[in-house]
Amino acid sequence: MKFRLIIAAFIAVVAAACGDDTQFRVTGEVQGLGTRTINMFYVADGAVHQEGQPAIDGKFDLHGVSGEYTIVELFTAQRALIARMIVKNGQTINCKLDLDNPYVIELKGNKPVEQWSEWIRQNAGVIEIGDSRQVNNLVADYVINHRDDILSSALMLTTYYAPDNESQADSLFVLIAPTARPDKLVDDYRLLLSYNNSAHLNAKMRPFSLYSYGDSTEHYAPGKASYTLFYFANQEHRRDTIVRAIDAIYDNYSRRRLKVLDVSCATDTLSWKRERPDSLKWTRVWTPGGVASATFDHLNIPRLPYYILADSSGKQVYRGGSVTVAIDSLQQRLR
Repeated sequence: MKFRLIIAAFIAVVAAACGDDTQFRVTGEVQGLGTRTINMFYVADGAVHQEGQPAIDGKFDLHGVSGEYTIVELFTAQRALIARMIVKNGQTINCKLDLDNPYVIELKGNKPVEQWSEWIRQNAGVIEIGDSRQVNNLVADYVINHRDDILSSALMLTTYYAPDNESQADSLFVLIAPTARPDKLVDDYRLLLSYNNSAHLNAKMRPFSLYSYGDSTEHYAPGKASYTLFYFANQEHRRDTIVRAIDAIYDNYSRRRLKVLDVSCATDTLSWKRERPDSLKWTRVWTPGGVASATFDHLNIPRLPYYILADSSGKQVYRGGSVTVAIDSLQQRLR
């Protein structure tokens, strides 16, 4: 009897080590996450799937199902992007992540995720600044030198900024070997992007009154300025990079032409007030629930940090994850 139990235990260990071919697993730890919820999004069988759980001291263990490679995205409950990876059934991805610094990343479990985390670490300085031209050059260099790697497809889909660079994007994509750019991976991630973004492109910024830094109230109305640049972030993001980029152009325009609003997605006002000293030239506001609050929920902001440029009617003329592109869009309109 004892021998049979030992054999059964051995088989269970071997099975766990080999992985379950009917599902994939994403497990590990996020420094700074604590007991907050972590959510996993991916596409399989033509549908967007979401799995989530409260972390335990930053540790998590999530499971999904995809017979072919799919791009998985991990978010906090406040929609701050934690990490991306490529995975399929039978694989376990082990993660070491840091909420305060997304460039301190280590992924293990298959070749693509190991290459991806290494690429992020090596290019952290450029990625953090967020200059789309420099980031595009990094992606292009990787694609040209790694045409047989599925990571080339993943970088083109998730990191390359294609607007205004469509022809170059197409030229790069065709360099990737067909086996490294499976149609399903491409179609599935585009569906995930559509789910996160497209349906809300036509939503307008509505007037609101929110708690602002200095224990006062900010009353926003679209017609107060020709353009208003909103940026949504929380204490986990390196705001200095964002602030430097905006500060470089802020004084070039009057407040009738440009208004900037820093929308904090901190969990509470104490965390918010610790984010940085009261030294910004523009207004900082906070709302319970962050981007999921009633004020901003209709915009379906998919991740943090995120930028929206709205005109005097409240129409979104830019929305996306690049402060550089947001500023370029603004400057083109205010010439």
